[in-house]
Amino acid sequence: MPTRWWASSGWIDALPDGVDTPVDSEGVGLTPRRIQQLALARVLLVDPGVVVLDEATAEGGSDTAQALDRAALAAAEGRTAVVVAHRLSQAATADTVVVMSDGLVVERGRPDELRTAGGVYARLWAAWSRGAE
Repeated sequence: MPTRWWASSGWIDALPDGVDTPVDSEGVGLTPRRIQQLALARVLLVDPGVVVLDEATAEGGSDTAQALDRAALAAAEGRTAVVVAHRLSQAATADTVVVMSDGLVVERGRPDELRTAGGVYARLWAAWSRGAE
């Protein structure tokens, strides 16, 4: 069974039904960040061969972005993962990045290749890197 990365905080185990706790309108009032963490924990428990993560870390503010990025990486590890993300920190860990603009694929390649290609990804990376300093 995959590592229970959430166990150190104990918050999921403290929920009324643990990882099975509903999070819809009838469920426990969780923050969007906690809902994302719970969803990623569920991926690890189900252990699918393929996973699609659509903005799996979008609700994490800057204070929790790294923790959610690590959780998303853990959920994708060892399986085929399609990750839809706007965070360049997530794109940087991908085997292949597909950059879309106006619904069209404008670039595709490894992150390191795209950073040096001078295209859309390179410009985004440069702007993000300046802001991260």
